[in-house]
Amino acid sequence: MTAARRRPWLEHLLVLGALGALLLGYTTVVEGRDWWVTTTLVAGLVALVCGVLGSVAPRLAVPVGAVVLVLVLGWVFVPETFAGLVPTWSTLTGLWSSLERAQVLVMEEAAPAAAARPIVLLLAVAFGGLVLLVELLLRLRHGALLVGAILVSVYAAPALVSGETPSVWLFVVPAALWLVLLRVRTQSAARGWSTVVPALGLGGSALLVGVLLPPVMPDVTAVAKPWGEPPPQVFGRGINPMLQLGQNLRRNSSAVAATYTTTLDSPPYLKVAVLRDFEGRTWRPARSQAGDAFESRIAIDDDIPATEATTRVRIDELRSTMLPVPYPALDIDGLRGAWTYQRAGLTVTSRSATTVGQDYSVTSLDRQPTAEQMRALSTGTGVGASLQTYLSLPGDVPAVVGDTAREVTADATNDYDRAVAVQDYLRDNFVYSETAPVAEDYDGNGVRVLETFLEEKAGYCVHFSSAMAVMARELGIPSRIAVGYAPGQAVGNDDDGDAVYEVTSDDLHAWPELYFDGVGWVGFEPTPGVGARTGFEEPDAPESDTSDDTTDESTPQRQADAADRGGSVTQEAVGVDDAAPTAPRTAATVGLGLLVAALLPGALRYVQRRRRLGGSAPDPWWREVEASALDVGLAVPAAGTPRGLADVVAPRVDPDDLRRVVTAVERSRYARPGTDVSDERESVRRVVDQVRESGSRLQRLRARFLPRSLWRRG
Repeated sequence: MTAARRRPWLEHLLVLGALGALLLGYTTVVEGRDWWVTTTLVAGLVALVCGVLGSVAPRLAVPVGAVVLVLVLGWVFVPETFAGLVPTWSTLTGLWSSLERAQVLVMEEAAPAAAARPIVLLLAVAFGGLVLLVELLLRLRHGALLVGAILVSVYAAPALVSGETPSVWLFVVPAALWLVLLRVRTQSAARGWSTVVPALGLGGSALLVGVLLPPVMPDVTAVAKPWGEPPPQVFGRGINPMLQLGQNLRRNSSAVAATYTTTLDSPPYLKVAVLRDFEGRTWRPARSQAGDAFESRIAIDDDIPATEATTRVRIDELRSTMLPVPYPALDIDGLRGAWTYQRAGLTVTSRSATTVGQDYSVTSLDRQPTAEQMRALSTGTGVGASLQTYLSLPGDVPAVVGDTAREVTADATNDYDRAVAVQDYLRDNFVYSETAPVAEDYDGNGVRVLETFLEEKAGYCVHFSSAMAVMARELGIPSRIAVGYAPGQAVGNDDDGDAVYEVTSDDLHAWPELYFDGVGWVGFEPTPGVGARTGFEEPDAPESDTSDDTTDESTPQRQADAADRGGSVTQEAVGVDDAAPTAPRTAATVGLGLLVAALLPGALRYVQRRRRLGGSAPDPWWREVEASALDVGLAVPAAGTPRGLADVVAPRVDPDDLRRVVTAVERSRYARPGTDVSDERESVRRVVDQVRESGSRLQRLRARFLPRSLWRRG
């Protein structure tokens, strides 16, 4: 049963104020303020549409509001899909695609997430949709109570996501506005304090309890959903490690994962997992297949030097079922618990044990081919039955990926030089940034982001490793992605004088590995500022030759020091503020929408008036007199004769003109067919003008911009 609704515009104004205040609580979930302006403007425009139409045409409020919501969001977020000013089917598909992207960001990003455009779109859709839902609920007798439940849910949501309890004022202000809404509703539904006092008493008591109760309640962080925050295990069982790199690299805190010493000539990368299967959306951990070779037994050509080296690792603050080891690991001593080698990648995992407190020694193979030997090697024939897995690509790889790979390797005559050319192209022409991909909406490691990454030329290890691995496959070179830790940096010496290296959560890293027959899987480093670029000794190279990359710049946090020393490692990372803001375009769109909304009713009445008064039939003349009287607030009878309406407008018009017009109308309606009717168009124009000018200034203004006759008959 519907309730009496007298002031829907006021109800929506109160709800909009409450939602705008509650939106401030989402600053713990999304960074910046641009999204708040965008969301508030969009919700405000929808509330205005629902409030106005709720007064004059309630059945149109929700459908028209939904159309306005889609149009505004389309123009703000996917304007390229419009044909001029007209949306197309691509507008809807573009919005849907962005919402799917927002879902991925919600799953992968740590709160507070960067205000990427899909996240802003998601908030705008959610709060615009809430306004439409409120419009439906307020048609119910007890709809205000349900609106209160919605406001409570909106208040609680950011706390459950981020674990931070919002300010009490973010509860008090919406609650107070809800009480006013309740007062308006009860006053509209039934006059008298018999209904108002109980409602306000109940609401006031709830507000008081809501203010006093939170301080004595358990901490909300105990039940907070970790939006994007990694589980206690940085590399946990069943978790795609690739998806956690961005989250961990963007965290403000840094923890020491492990320390190690090594007999290798240079500190190694510590591999945790291998990603081999690429189905377009993301790289996935390698799944064992029939024919996978046990990589420690891959044949090394006799003429390629290979020696054994020992690396001793002590785990500090890493809890995982995946063990960091240098590649290729031949033997591990000192582990507690049951651990298993994986054939593909020689990674080490456990079903029951974890890395906590582990102190172990790894014997690995140090392969030292020359550049000439690498150039003579073929690629792929020794990978085994799973060769195609390391070369397969989804069918929708952007053409620019393969074109770029072939362009930068045009001068290379062998696969090794091609791999080095791709690596150098990425290191020399791109910059490291952890925030630009999120802010510009191309974060992740799926095929969809590669085209944008190659265009923007900014990203972090996920993007560089994925780009090089896909480009290698485009060139016919088997590839995969290793995930683990970059070498870290030296922090001192142990009792034997050996250098001690430390890797932290800032050293989390992904890098591509390419396969060469006779050597096996070789790691490359396309990410600028991380480690050293892969390159083997040239026959005539001087022994002292070192590139600017051979210094230990293992983490992005240490890149600034390299830049100060004159290195060309990177430039300042692109931040969220460099993302294209949505608020200015939204404000312009909403402003234009308001201007159109303000002028459209008056324009329609102007056209209608001209059409009616331009004809020779008396009936349209009289309908215009009736409409003009309605517009200025006269009490026009719902059903009556021309003389009944004439009695209403008579005090405001010239009596002679009115008499002539009424006579013409009556003759056209009641006279015998064929009776001549005088042309009184000039008289009716004067009557209409006099009626329109007879109202007060406010009535005339309303008649011009919000004419009631468009949706209401006498």
